[in-house]
Formats: sequence, C-alpha cells, structure tokens
Amino acid sequence: MIRNSLYTIFTVGVLLCIFPYNAMASQDDSNLRTSIHLLDYISRDYTAAVQNGEVIDEGEFAEMQEFSDKVYVLIEESKLPQDDKLRMLSQLKELGKQIEKKAPHQSIYNLAQQTRQDIIKTTGLKTAPLIWPDLKNGKSLYVQNCTSCHGVNGAGDGKLAAGLKPAPTNFLNDTLMQEISSFQAYNTIKLGVEGTAMQSFATLSDKEIWDLAFYIKALRFTPQADKNSELQQKFDRANNTVNLEEVATLSDVELVKRLSNNDSADKELLLTALRTQSPGDNAQKYSLDKARNYLKSALQNYTSGSYSSAREDALAAYLEGIEPSEARLKANAPAFTARLEQQMFKIREVIENKGDKAQVEKEIDNGLAMLGQAEELMQDKKLNYWLSFALSASIMLREGLEAFLILALILALIRSSGLKKAIPWVHGGWITAILLGVAGWFFSDWVIGISGKNREIMEGMISLVAVIVLAFVGFWLHDHSHAKKWKKFIEEKIGKQLKKDKMFGIAFFSFMVVFREAFESILFLQAISLETQPAHQSSIGLGVLAAFVMISLFAVLFVRYSKKIPVRQLFRYSAWAITLLALILIGKGVHSIQEAGWLSVTGFPVSVSVDLLGIYPTIETVAAQVALLVLMLLLYFWSNHKTKIRSTKLN
Repeated sequence: MIRNSLYTIFTVGVLLCIFPYNAMASQDDSNLRTSIHLLDYISRDYTAAVQNGEVIDEGEFAEMQEFSDKVYVLIEESKLPQDDKLRMLSQLKELGKQIEKKAPHQSIYNLAQQTRQDIIKTTGLKTAPLIWPDLKNGKSLYVQNCTSCHGVNGAGDGKLAAGLKPAPTNFLNDTLMQEISSFQAYNTIKLGVEGTAMQSFATLSDKEIWDLAFYIKALRFTPQADKNSELQQKFDRANNTVNLEEVATLSDVELVKRLSNNDSADKELLLTALRTQSPGDNAQKYSLDKARNYLKSALQNYTSGSYSSAREDALAAYLEGIEPSEARLKANAPAFTARLEQQMFKIREVIENKGDKAQVEKEIDNGLAMLGQAEELMQDKKLNYWLSFALSASIMLREGLEAFLILALILALIRSSGLKKAIPWVHGGWITAILLGVAGWFFSDWVIGISGKNREIMEGMISLVAVIVLAFVGFWLHDHSHAKKWKKFIEEKIGKQLKKDKMFGIAFFSFMVVFREAFESILFLQAISLETQPAHQSSIGLGVLAAFVMISLFAVLFVRYSKKIPVRQLFRYSAWAITLLALILIGKGVHSIQEAGWLSVTGFPVSVSVDLLGIYPTIETVAAQVALLVLMLLLYFWSNHKTKIRSTKLN
C-alpha cells in the first residue's frame, strides 16, 4: 500500500535505493543511513499499523515487518565491529518479535531508537550539519531543483505535478510535516526515491543538502515569520534550550515538547523561530556552544570505551567550535586564546594516549571552564547611554555650528552687497542639503542592516573612513581657528559668485557647505551607532536633538552678540575633541577588522583593555592609534608654525 504521504515516499525511496544512489558516500554508509531512516519510520508510524494489540491496517503492519527485516539484513551485511554488530542484531531480532506480538508502541519505539542510537554512536555518522544551514541558499537550491514538481510555495502543485504518481509531497501539510525531521528530509534528498520522479541529489554537497532540507522544513512557517519582527530574539531564547543537532534530528512535535520544558507560553512561536532563523551575528557564540557539546560528548564516549569517537569529538570541538571564533577571540585576548588552543591540544593528547578516565575528565573540565571565560571575553562591550549621547551631541554640535557660521557669513556678505535676491537661493541650498542628509542616514542604515555576516568588516571600514575624515576636519578646524584667515576663506569663495551675479553658484556653495557637514555627521553617527547597545540607540537621537537645541540657542545669541563669541577658541577646542574621537574610532575600527580575521593579531606585552577608549591589548590597534596621534600632532604644529611665519611677515 502506497499512501500519498511524505513518510511513505521517504521509506519506499530509502527501501528501493539503498545501493547505487549515493555517489558521495560508501555503500556501507548508504546502508547505515537507510537503516537509521527505516528505524525512524518504525518508531513513529507503528501506531498507524497497531493499536491496543490489534492490527488496524494490514498494509502498514506488513511494512513494519518488512522494514524491520530489511534493517536486520543491512546491519548483518555491514562492516561494523563484530561485537557492536552482534549487539545490534540481537536488538533487531527482539524488535521483530515485538512487532509480531503487536506490542505497545512505547516498546517498539524504545527498541528501534536504541538500535538507531547505537548505529550513530558506533559509526560516528553525522545526523546534523556542522554549522547552521543557510536558508537563503536553501531557497535558491529549491527554486532551481524542486519548484517544477513541488511548486513555488511547496504545496506539491508544480507544473509537472499533475502527471506524477505518487504525487509530489505537499510541504505545507501540517499533519505530515510536523512528524518529519530535517535529518529525514536530508536522507531523502541524498538518496532519492527510486521508481518515482524524486531523483537522488547526491551531486549536491553535504552543506547544500542540509541547506535545502532546512529550507523545506521552514516553508510551512514562512507566512508567520514574515509577520513577526521579534523572531531573532525568540530564536536566541529557544537556542538556549535546544542545540543545532536537536533542531536537525527532532520533528516539530518533539521540538515543541523540548521547548515546553521551560513552561514557555509561546512555544509555537519559538518553534517558528528555530525553523526560520539562524544565529546571524551571534554565530561565534554558538560555535562555542558547539565546542562545549563536543567536549561533553568526547568525555561520554571515552567513559564508555568509544576511544575513536572520543578522539573525533575532541578534534571537532576545536575545528568546528574554537576555530570559527578564533579571530574575534584573539583580537580580544591573544594570550588567553593561545592558552585555550594549548588546552584543546592537551585534551586530544590525553585521549590519544588513552590516559586514565580521571585525567581525561580533569582536562575536559578545564577546557569547559576556559570556554566559559571565552564566552565572557567575546561579549560585545558597547558604549553606554550617556557616553553615546555626549558623543552624538558633540558631533552634531560641531558640524552644525560650523555650517551655521559659514552660512551666517554668506548671508552677511549678501546683505552688505545689496543682493537680497540671493538670500532665497542660500536657504534653498542648505534646506536641500539637510533633506538629502536625512535620506542619506536611512540609506546608510539600510546598507548596514543588510551587512549580515560581514558586520565586523562594515564596522571597521566605517570607523576607519570616519577617522580619515575626522583627521582632516580636526586639522581644518585648528588651521581655521584664526578668525581672520577663516573669514578670508569665506569671502574669497562667495565673493566671486556675488560679483558675477551667479545665483545658482551661491545656492550650490550653500548646499555643499551643509551637505558636507551632513555627510560627515552621518558617517560619525553611524560609527557611534555600531558601537552602541541596541537598547541605547535612542541616546543618539536625543544627542542630535540636544545639539539642534544648542545650535538654535547659539544662532539667537550670534545674531545679537556676534562680535563677542570666541570663534577661535570654539574651533580650537572642537579640534581636540575631534582628535580624541578619531583615536577611539581607529582603535575600534582596527579591532573590528581583526575580529573578522582580515588583519593579524599580535599580543601587546601589557594586557590593557579599555573598550570605551578603543584601547585593546594588540600591537596593531595601539600602533594605529599612536601613528594617528603623531600625524595629527605634526599637522597641528605645522599649522601653528605657518601662522607664526605669516604673523612675522605681516609685522
């Protein structure tokens, strides 16, 4: 009996294609995967054949008998170690007897799952991906390979579906899909279904198959995911309860049960998050979780005498758990990272040499403790609320005052020239600049929002570009802190336009004066935003608002008391404030690039870390800050020297 269900397609396919279809794995590996898959089917679908000691479906009952016999044959023909093979065959013989007796479902489930776990434990067969699958890539693979049969949305209504028997599976069917795990979908994709249109996709890489399997499981949840903006937070919460292996091997029903252990009122939403989201920017945190799980598994395997599996787990703890986080960890604490790597080597060494269990347990416990320290070191240390507020306000105040002073001089020159018709052009120029500046802020926010895995690179690059502009601005402020020189600069630029009666030129100059400040403000504020805690982002807006209030107050005072305002001191103090911000940002920028692994990390002799000031214990970050400070000091001294020479000549 062939039912139009995913389970039947899975099991028939696995049963019929156990030999030639997996080009990427050995014959034995294919047989073992088939055995695991059939045992999963027996565990879950036995209730469709037997209930209360009575056969309710003869066809299903015949399948149970056939599949248990098939697993027995596959294990008997396998190359498993003899002792392990004999133990499993004994369990499978008992499973066959219990099926014949029409035993309760729980007995069948326990026997089938025990044998399944023994196969996985003995062979080290991977039942979960090494890293979280990429759902975007899974979608792309689905569009390329699956839509013609399964349809765009997975409803089994593709262009070719009408003529296919059995019909393609409807991935949106809750009754079917809630009982299927991603691992089962993985096996079906990998092995194919002989005698149906479902071919083997063994040409895809292991990672691609996992991407596709996870995407198929996500299809049912996509409508809910599109309507909920808090799923990433829900994912982080759910992932503290279950790990990647459980998400891959458990069905939706089983996952909901696991999540309900926390008495969660929104476990369905947590399930949606697990099926549709991924760690994202927290990927390094989850790699350390993976290292921790591998070490625990290594200890368990070593204690039970599975030395080979323990060695593999210990190595995987480093390669799959530590290495993905190494760049970021090294950037924060190079000396500690070296000690952690040495500890992982000790664990592998003591397992390799088959040391006593107490010694292995001690080394693994030390490794687990160090992973806890590593997690603390990798936690983002962001700017606090008031520091972010002060930096944002100072940036906007400086940029706004500079633009205002230049515009005030332009308007004064226009009035003194009697060309009042130029005034609307000046206002039109700076208003246009502000509108474009606001649009630029949202565009830059969008660019950063889609940066995803390259966030550290984005942070670093924005900070470094900001540093370059800050260095120039700081020098310009210092150089123009001499009032006569600053006034002469404006008169030369705008005077030419007034003499030629070029209104567009005046508007363009007004636009460029303000747009330059707006562009610089966006750059600096985004650099501050990237270093501010998500909960404290409002401090940036309040800082900008406070700056506007102060600029408005300054404008009123300027109109009344323009001759008494110390423009020189104002610009000079701003120059030094800009220098301090540039030093902070270059430290953070270099540090972010180190975290992304794009720049080497060399430990500083003295381990000093002041995150708020952009100071980190690496030679690269310190060298960048020292070089910038020396450069800016040289520029300032050179500016002062030129001013003294000019003053001497004038005298």
